[in-house]
Amino acid sequence: MSKTIMIAVLACALAPALFAGGSLTGQDCPSFSATRFINPPADGKTSFEDCKGEVILVKLWGTHCGPCLKSMPEVQALWNKYEGKGLHVFMSERQNSSEADIQKVYSSKGLTFPQVLEGNMGGFPGVGTIPYAYVIGVDGKVVFEGHSGYGAAIETEIEKIKYLGLGKNDVAPGLEKAATAFSAKDYAGAREEATKAKEKSADNEAVVADADYIIGRVDAVIEKLLKRVEDTKAARRYHETVAALEELSGKEFKGMEVADKAKEDLKELKKDKDVKNELKAWDALAKTLEANDKAKSDDAKKANLEGFIRKYEGTAAAGDAQQMLGAIGSDEGREG
Repeated sequence: MSKTIMIAVLACALAPALFAGGSLTGQDCPSFSATRFINPPADGKTSFEDCKGEVILVKLWGTHCGPCLKSMPEVQALWNKYEGKGLHVFMSERQNSSEADIQKVYSSKGLTFPQVLEGNMGGFPGVGTIPYAYVIGVDGKVVFEGHSGYGAAIETEIEKIKYLGLGKNDVAPGLEKAATAFSAKDYAGAREEATKAKEKSADNEAVVADADYIIGRVDAVIEKLLKRVEDTKAARRYHETVAALEELSGKEFKGMEVADKAKEDLKELKKDKDVKNELKAWDALAKTLEANDKAKSDDAKKANLEGFIRKYEGTAAAGDAQQMLGAIGSDEGREG
């Protein structure tokens, strides 16, 4: 056995010993949250609270672990099949590898599922060697943990999801229409149907409670989007602001006051000269990054970013590009 292979085997075997813990099977899912990712979740769900009522895969792995790398296509296949259909993936690298090394794995294998870079994932200690996976079912409990076989557990749990995104699979009689509307992302319809049911059965505690729950879920979606608008405006990430306002003014919220206001805010935002310049810069940065994906050397990538920074100096996009440029520089001379 070569020295390199021996090191990889030891890394897989010894690293988990530093965080080995007891079994979580059958227990409530540990609370967790993530704040920074490679491939951030498109649905914006970054914590256990966000993903309740659906299926969660937490997988512990390492960049120097051969079996971990070999298992990546299985995770990708599950992600291809169930992304947006109730599966949430939180990969957690446990060999203290650099972000650059993690990104190399993702880029080389074409991985598109989320990888946690920062957050609180300590509630999943692992047992034995990596790779190690946990599957949290629709009831919020750990239904599987182990090195392999998690795919079958995920498929079983996915089948149990009745109201995608709602966070619960059973509602009081009379609220099925509201729950179905929410699942279809017809948030205006869900709120309207829930309000009707609540008024019709005001003396039924179960109906009132579930109606309030659905209304609360709709309001939470709106609040999250409004917060995104506020935060991205402050950071001058106007391309993200526009996306959030377009979502709020879209068919999902049609007829609601918040949708009308978002439409007006979007119109005003696009009139602003500074915003136009920032949006132009963000579009140009996206094209620069596309060029860098095809670049054959770090020097070429640096040249592309440097040219962009000179042209769009002072914009928020240029600030992002400067950080990217620095990251390329910091990787020079580093051993894989």
